[in-house]
Amino acid sequence: MKKIFLSLLILITYFSYGQEMWGISNSNYSGNMGIFLNPSTIVGAPYKYEINIVAADFFAENSYIYFPQDKHIVWNSITGNNEPGKNYSYRTGDATQKGFGHTLIIGPSYIKNNGDWAWGLHSAIRTEVSVLDVPTDLAYIAYSGFHAPETFGVRFNSTPMSYASANWLELGGTYGRVYRETENDYIKWAATGNILIGSNGWYGDIQNLDYTVIDSTNAVIHNMNATIGETENDPFIGIRGLGLSTTLGATYMHKRRQGGFECNRSNDNMKKYDYRIGVSLIDLGTIRYFRKSQVANVATTTNQVWTGIDTANINLNNIGESLVNNVGGTINDDGFYIWAPLAISTQFDYSFTPKIYGNLSLVKRIHFTENQIARGDQMNISARYEKRKFEANINYSLFEWDQSSIGLGLRYKWFVIGTDRLLQFIGLSDVQAFDFFFGFKFQFCKKPFSPGPDCAAFQ
Repeated sequence: MKKIFLSLLILITYFSYGQEMWGISNSNYSGNMGIFLNPSTIVGAPYKYEINIVAADFFAENSYIYFPQDKHIVWNSITGNNEPGKNYSYRTGDATQKGFGHTLIIGPSYIKNNGDWAWGLHSAIRTEVSVLDVPTDLAYIAYSGFHAPETFGVRFNSTPMSYASANWLELGGTYGRVYRETENDYIKWAATGNILIGSNGWYGDIQNLDYTVIDSTNAVIHNMNATIGETENDPFIGIRGLGLSTTLGATYMHKRRQGGFECNRSNDNMKKYDYRIGVSLIDLGTIRYFRKSQVANVATTTNQVWTGIDTANINLNNIGESLVNNVGGTINDDGFYIWAPLAISTQFDYSFTPKIYGNLSLVKRIHFTENQIARGDQMNISARYEKRKFEANINYSLFEWDQSSIGLGLRYKWFVIGTDRLLQFIGLSDVQAFDFFFGFKFQFCKKPFSPGPDCAAFQ
């Protein structure tokens, strides 16, 4: 059982899985790095073409474990100089704990902007993971390796909890156009459709867990009711599921000025709009895992003694089998669905000057079933300085409404880099999150690789 939580919660905190790349996603030049928040950003953009070479976003955050500031965990992880043994601590103020992780690697992708309509193609590799409502007592016992004498002989009855994770190859297309354009009002929309090729998926729906830890090697499961779905992940990469998803977005601009979106250097000196409001439905979709997959129904209403629980060889693809063998229940070679991290988002962007913007964005998850990956709720306030060749963004995020952080993003010509967890990244605060994103992408005013110079802004 310890390895279940180490595979899920430490994976989230210590492994590099921002979730929304706030330092670039709201930019007028976000391109393929912005379609995952609101795909309508590509319609009427201040460029005609974009070629994305590669971009990536790594994010992890949890509410329970953290690495003290003096451990310098991020830098020591990069340099391979972490001290052996336990170097993390616990936050125990809440009755339950949660965690979220996200990896997005955007491969070769393309956008063609025709002014009042636009289209694009993208490829991506994604990993998403979430853990919800894990009782703090259970998390502490698991992290202690069942070597917490103060918990021995105490009976615990857990409330419902769940986890879900999936990784997949995403091949998508985006199309959008202008719906209405007047002197004061400009409305555009876009939709992204994706084919999802699933490699691995796992979920757990634990409705009841009543247990007592007797000592460091033995526990009694008094009552348990759970459903576990998992795929065999050896080899890790393989086609084990297929699915579909979509992201929908629309944007309203007040007093949009066409000159501010012309593909030339002069647009830096003209306000693009007074303000814009975007709304989007993110990641509506699912993957059906049907190959090398199984579903375990774990159930007992009588005492089951689990001997050797502290040394049980449990990992993500054998949780169900281990529980059935030690607790009771049935296991079948069945397929199952994993639903994507669905959310609704709004974005408000205000132009103070032609180059200075303020933004307020919200993301609220829609979580409707236990075999669905949960997205972290977020609020982000940012200020950015934006030009065609250069951009700087500083932002403040409130994750899950109680975990705050400062972020910084930079764009220079074809290179983007940033983090939405700046103080934790550079070791100026305790680390319970990690975030880093970068991108190599080129935006053009004429057809790429065609004869003749591009816009002077890109020379």
